[in-house]
Amino acid sequence: MAEGSVPREVQIDEALTRRVADLARLELTDDEARTFTQQIRAILGYVGQLQALDVSGVEPLRHPFESATPLREDEVVVSPPNPLGEGGYKVPQIL
Repeated sequence: MAEGSVPREVQIDEALTRRVADLARLELTDDEARTFTQQIRAILGYVGQLQALDVSGVEPLRHPFESATPLREDEVVVSPPNPLGEGGYKVPQIL
């Protein structure tokens, strides 16, 4: 599906619910098929409401909680060459 295109309407009925259940190898009773069909319609209705919202000015969410401790800027420190004449970067010891 191309970006920005709207999918065509799909009629959610018990036959489709049963088809999806068969693909998932689930056995549904008649009551379950009716209940799940209604629930799927309600869920897709909510998705339709979300798709109708204008979120063009909303910044993407990076994390659901603000960081309690701010991150520091990385600082590169070049260490003096070792006796073998190799240069490198000194990093904090972990263990």
